[in-house]
Amino acid sequence: MGKNYYSTNFSFSMLLTIMLEISCVGTGEKIAHPPITESNPTTVSVGNALSVKEKMIKHFPIQPLYYIYIDHEQCFFEILVNDIPAFQYFQDGGIMSPITLNNYIAKSGKQKITYRLYPQTEREHGEGFQQLTPFTRFNLTLFSRDNRDTVAGFDHQVQLIDHANLKKEDGKTFIGAGLPYYEYTVTFDASVPYEVPALANATDLSKLPKDVLEEKTLEAYNYFRDLIANKNKDVYSALVFNSDVRQIVSLYQDENDVREGGNEDMFYFDNPTFKVEPIKDFTLKLYGDGKLVCLEHSSLDLRLRGGSAIWGKYKGDTGGTFARFLSLYLYIPKGKDSFEIW
Repeated sequence: MGKNYYSTNFSFSMLLTIMLEISCVGTGEKIAHPPITESNPTTVSVGNALSVKEKMIKHFPIQPLYYIYIDHEQCFFEILVNDIPAFQYFQDGGIMSPITLNNYIAKSGKQKITYRLYPQTEREHGEGFQQLTPFTRFNLTLFSRDNRDTVAGFDHQVQLIDHANLKKEDGKTFIGAGLPYYEYTVTFDASVPYEVPALANATDLSKLPKDVLEEKTLEAYNYFRDLIANKNKDVYSALVFNSDVRQIVSLYQDENDVREGGNEDMFYFDNPTFKVEPIKDFTLKLYGDGKLVCLEHSSLDLRLRGGSAIWGKYKGDTGGTFARFLSLYLYIPKGKDSFEIW
């Protein structure tokens, strides 16, 4: 569902005629006209979700995996793949791990990677910056390898792009120096053995009046939040099923991966200290070239910035309070009037 889990230390032809009846969405309880629906190939509940998802596992002779490494300095950044948020970094220091892109690649063909740079307003040592500096650095390297080669895959990886941010005429100064925001897009061709059709048949939400879209999106977010607050595992499992299957197929997941994903899903229900927060102080955002909608925190607090409006706090095993966010991207299939989870 664009179900990206992340935690931080806290120390169309239709106008979405969705008639809500949200008084109390308790365990196992359904409402007549929910703002989020599902189109699963079979009935899914918390009891059978794992076994049904395991049947969706696919094996391909070659499993191309695409991923990027980022080298940056004096900036915060966001990465979008095909106009869908894939990663954000509003912390001090660098990032060493690769960022995998396949979950945002629907089919073979041309893909786009967009990076958005922001001033590093807070630093562990020294003062932060209110504008992008002349010494801002952002290098992006794209690789591909066969995911089936678990022994020597990285030895056989192929470099597809080695991109360094643009400079001014002096060849040294970052081209966006002095700006509060800078964006750039690079493209590449991908070849994958799967095809994920969801957004190809989605309504362009950018054509709806913004106030109507915001109202309906907020209704959907509150509905989904209440499923978690009221421990409604069955409806939750059904709604996120197709999103989970997209990740299973595009990331070439096996049985262990599927089980781990299921455990992550149940964190919100089974952790006795987790408490979901009210939805407030949000900004409506459109992604996926206008076909995906979400609500993000409007706060510039780095603990919340860019995070999903669905979030909560929980106690860590060794003490301290942590925050966990659940990204929720919604779309409307053509011919329908309710959201589904991407």
